[in-house]
Amino acid sequence: MATGAESEQYALAVDVCFRIKAMRIPKYWTQASHTGNDSQGKELTFSAYGWSFENMDDARGNAVSRARRIFDRLVNGSRPDEYDYLDRPLREEITDTVQQGGNVIAHVTRNRYGALVLNAASVLFVDIDFPRIRPSGLWDTILLIFSSKRKQQRIAAAQEAALGSVREWSRRNGGYAFRVYRTCAGLRLLFIDKLYEPNSNETLRILSELGSDPLYCKLTSKQECFRARLSPKPWRCGSTRPPAQYPWTDETQEQTYRRWQQSYTDCTGKYKVCHLIETHGNIIPNAEITSILKLHDNLTCNDDITQLA
Repeated sequence: MATGAESEQYALAVDVCFRIKAMRIPKYWTQASHTGNDSQGKELTFSAYGWSFENMDDARGNAVSRARRIFDRLVNGSRPDEYDYLDRPLREEITDTVQQGGNVIAHVTRNRYGALVLNAASVLFVDIDFPRIRPSGLWDTILLIFSSKRKQQRIAAAQEAALGSVREWSRRNGGYAFRVYRTCAGLRLLFIDKLYEPNSNETLRILSELGSDPLYCKLTSKQECFRARLSPKPWRCGSTRPPAQYPWTDETQEQTYRRWQQSYTDCTGKYKVCHLIETHGNIIPNAEITSILKLHDNLTCNDDITQLA
């Protein structure tokens, strides 16, 4: 029979493994191909990316298996775009890993357009887009086109309404505590009252009631983590999109990407991702929440910068 200390060590090891895999952020990626003949005997080759949490050999085997499945689907008359891309992990380079008490609590990755993204295992982020301005009729459409003041007033009213909805939700759900940030195109909520499971009914309800972006809701569920962008979108700060996407095909492609990365970093110096508007409730004394909050605010909320991107 295991001692109490042995049981605790086993539970910790299981928890670490669960957190790493639950976030669905694979460390290893590669591309592989499969070649076969269709029903007319024509030779076809298809490539696919594969991933692994363990090593590159497993990633290569996964890539070959996925390429074979794509080939089989096409031979059987199915279209490859019938796959939901969210059923596979996001193909992102891990730039940093955050640990707390021996547990992996977050990964920082670089997304497809080059921005840094925080992937938190248990700290809830909610992204809410501001609603688009919709004219009420022909005359209103004309006024919005020719009156910059009217347009800005309408935008400000929509933004205030979004913040008002969050405040009303907080009044109706007094047991929750969170920080509200303004982003370039909406609001970001960081919950500081407890830890959350990405796929729990409570999490799904919160995201739905607060009107979180549908794509964000899907990513939260499929990737089994909470994501928050840490650096500006390149087109908002005068940078271009990256020349390639991870993983690199060779060293030359990676070097080209790294040059773009440095240029992008240089462009982001005058911008920040968000700033704090207000706080609802009080943070609980939890080391994981404190670590994620500190990391997020240090990278996104520079008080000396006013421009959001």
